[in-house]
Amino acid sequence: MQTGTRNSPDLVALMRFERRCFAAKIRTARAILGWSQSEFGAHVGLTQRAVHKLEQGETEPRRATLRAIEEAWQAQGIEFEDMADGGFRVVVRAPVVDRPAAAADRRRQTEKSMDTGVGSLAAHIHST
Repeated sequence: MQTGTRNSPDLVALMRFERRCFAAKIRTARAILGWSQSEFGAHVGLTQRAVHKLEQGETEPRRATLRAIEEAWQAQGIEFEDMADGGFRVVVRAPVVDRPAAAADRRRQTEKSMDTGVGSLAAHIHST
């Protein structure tokens, strides 16, 4: 007699499907907001690696993590509606539409400052 419970293959497949759908929602929201995995993680209290794992559907998020992510989406004006066939629909509020440009500008400025720092370092190395 077995003492542990085993998940049925249907339940396991359903759980895997739900993880993949949630992963797709995270990737979709990040794309809409123009956020990197690190930026998204900072908003919901996760590391970049944890966000990556969620986006790959590798891990089952804790309830507190689900809540934090859903609250972040809501605060940013993004909602997901689950559909009967298992898919989802995304609702993006009007103020969100201008945000990706701001995030992209921020990233470009960061990259530019990093390039300047590398250039300065290279110039210093060559001058010595």
